[in-house]
Amino acid sequence: MNVLWDRKKNRNLIAQRGISFNLVSDLIVEGKYVNILENPSREGQFIFLVPVKGYLHVVPFVLDENENIVLKTVYKSRKFQKLYGAKSREKDA
Repeated sequence: MNVLWDRKKNRNLIAQRGISFNLVSDLIVEGKYVNILENPSREGQFIFLVPVKGYLHVVPFVLDENENIVLKTVYKSRKFQKLYGAKSREKDA
């Protein structure tokens, strides 16, 4: 199993949101995520909840035919921060 992403999207995330797939990928591989959930708005997609710099980020992903994790984007979530906030700070990167 590998963690994959689009390089152009990664550059955009760095420029626009100050976060990279590289960082969240490392946290995911190290098991430093709070939870994995089904994405309620996209069938067949899941989300990692990953704490980064004191705030919970949502990382939507799919599994490809080779069981690789394909990351789609990264964004902060007030909703999940409220639900998991204390837990995310315990495991923060």
